[in-house]
Amino acid sequence: MSLERALKRSIQERNKTSLQKSPRKNQAGPYKDIPLHLQIGKYGEDKAEEYIASIGYRIIARNVSCRYGEIDIIASDGDEIVFVEVRTRSIGWLMPAECTVGPEKLRKLKIAARIWTEGRKYTGFWRIDLIAITLKECCEPLIEHIKDITEGIL
Repeated sequence: MSLERALKRSIQERNKTSLQKSPRKNQAGPYKDIPLHLQIGKYGEDKAEEYIASIGYRIIARNVSCRYGEIDIIASDGDEIVFVEVRTRSIGWLMPAECTVGPEKLRKLKIAARIWTEGRKYTGFWRIDLIAITLKECCEPLIEHIKDITEGIL
């Protein structure tokens, strides 16, 4: 079974489960009627959120937009705010997910994080983490968590 087909099947199963749990009979599942590449991104963000919640982070917000882009997940790790960039790739891509965040993306993430913190008058510590998700045909996706990806960048 191809990875694309396996992902479509997984998404269909998730939609069925969502519909069964839903109190409204005709409510659409989380991935209905969106292009495959966006479905993969949403699936990756869902997996990342599950992962960071499982390691004790508290989710503050998801998909926060500003003029400089979008922050996938904002969470707290103790008394520190964590801005999480999620990258999802399948095996066979030229670059692994963690290699797809370049200097321009890092610059935009830093600006977006500053805008968010300054807008809330937050003066504590914050960092930017990367959750790299590699989809596999045979089993659960591989999740790699790289903390403070801007460390050492001025």
